[in-house]
Amino acid sequence: MTVDFVQQMHRFIAQHKMIEDGETVLVAVSGGADSLALLYGLHALRSQLNCQLHVAHLNHCLRPDADADADFVRQHAKHLKLPCTIQRMEIPRLAQQWKLSVEAAGRRARYQFYESIATKVDATKVALGHHQDDVAETVLMNLIRGSGATGLKGITPVRDAKFIRPLAGFTRQQIEAFLTSIGVAPKHDTTNTDTRYLRNRIRHELIPQLENNYNPNIKTGLSRTADVLRAESEYLATAAREALETCRIQDLHERVVLDRVAFRQYHIALQRRMLRQSVSEMSGDMSDLYFAHCEKMLNLIQAEASNALLALPNGLQFRRAYQQLIFERKPVETGNFAYPIVTVGKTSIEVLNTQITAELRNTKFPSTLALPDGRFEAIFDYEKIRKVFAEPSLEAFPLTVRNRRQGDRFQPYGMRGTKKIKDFLIDAKVPRYERDSIPLLVCGNQILWIIGYTTSDTFKIESDTRQYLYLRYASNETSS
Repeated sequence: MTVDFVQQMHRFIAQHKMIEDGETVLVAVSGGADSLALLYGLHALRSQLNCQLHVAHLNHCLRPDADADADFVRQHAKHLKLPCTIQRMEIPRLAQQWKLSVEAAGRRARYQFYESIATKVDATKVALGHHQDDVAETVLMNLIRGSGATGLKGITPVRDAKFIRPLAGFTRQQIEAFLTSIGVAPKHDTTNTDTRYLRNRIRHELIPQLENNYNPNIKTGLSRTADVLRAESEYLATAAREALETCRIQDLHERVVLDRVAFRQYHIALQRRMLRQSVSEMSGDMSDLYFAHCEKMLNLIQAEASNALLALPNGLQFRRAYQQLIFERKPVETGNFAYPIVTVGKTSIEVLNTQITAELRNTKFPSTLALPDGRFEAIFDYEKIRKVFAEPSLEAFPLTVRNRRQGDRFQPYGMRGTKKIKDFLIDAKVPRYERDSIPLLVCGNQILWIIGYTTSDTFKIESDTRQYLYLRYASNETSS
């Protein structure tokens, strides 16, 4: 049994290209049968795989004997002469802090722990002990919750090219038989029989009923269904990514912007996946994004109203702005703000997490200057700014970045008359809630620049300009 189990595990690892030559693998070990079989199987294969192993155990602090489990794992790692990292996290406290169930908080904490330790020990793979029975339980659990094909595909052998499951081809019975054959007794986790948890109720109550009364091979059937749905889900995911790129509108902000007209041309199956992929691109986490969220977004997309806003989990929001579909982080309430601009150098606009860089430049031939488009870069005649600076009422350099005030007007570049800032933003189709966070560059009491949109005609470069002010606006993250 020992040789057969190990060699079958080796073939499964090779089939799914789980471990490359020379990699370090972080092995997640709880002390239960699954994780111990994983540890001893990988240890037996370490020479054939040419990999290094590092044991990791997270103490969830859920049971009185949790510290004993940690010691148990430490002793097995010592017996195999493997490095081991053990860490404590109070999951009940984190569940309250994160406003999650104990199950969900435990899962989030485990993966944070794995990522952290993998980085510290330069592990490129994280091995988890999920097996074939877990696949059946996951399919049923997601079906009960109303999951789509993505949830019903169960547990994949490899996720994100990092998390590997070398036991995904084995049943619980095979795993226990392997441990018996090598004389290793696992720790019994009492939480695995606690039927307050949904997975445990499925494992100990629902599946036995299905096996006894409906289909004795229900776990095999569910596993095969997961395999079929996994392949179909991967195909649809690829098609949705291609569709997403077709619909994407390039934007300088950190957000996902899609063209509504192009989006509506696709089948509803791809539309739902594009929405989920957009959210994943913004937050990397779709665990709290439910079917209801996607349906609400689809309703806003199909509605006659040209502007609408929907709050999404994890600090995101979905916004329809005319023919654009925008995924972005919820804006910070700015209130009124004003920041004096230095003549030369950088000025931080803290409320917007942005900054403006200013440079004074000379020119002998203004007509040859390459004019910026006036969105995030702009140039102005410095002599005109100095004339404002010379006014007796001003004691400092007169440039300020602020948000709009009632009655603000300016003369858009290329126009003869003035226009209310409010009317300009409406014409530019800026949503109402966003208008108070649009930064304006003001010289004295005159508006030079609606940053992100256009400049004023009043301070433009003329044929007699000899010195001009160059300004660049960018987020703090992208500024150099």
